[in-house]
Amino acid sequence: EKITKMIDELVASLKQEQADDEEKKEYCGKQFDLTEDKTKALERSIADLETVIEEAKEGIATLTDEIKALGVGIKALDKSVADATAQRQAENAEYKELMS
Repeated sequence: EKITKMIDELVASLKQEQADDEEKKEYCGKQFDLTEDKTKALERSIADLETVIEEAKEGIATLTDEIKALGVGIKALDKSVADATAQRQAENAEYKELMS
């Protein structure tokens, strides 16, 4: 009878441990699923951000080229203005000479 009682207590203890282990296993499974979902979301976010970065780099390259082209255009315009100013000054000097 004493041994039977000890065996019953041991069986009850093992059943409780089994129940606890099953709860822990279920909890861990849920945590793995949550972590997997978060990982996938972060990977999608990283991919999206990498796309945005690449698009921004392309935009920067385009704007850099446009700035260079505008700089060349400004230099050409400045030269044209300087040439026109010199021509007007020469014409003005010629006019003043004729009028004197």
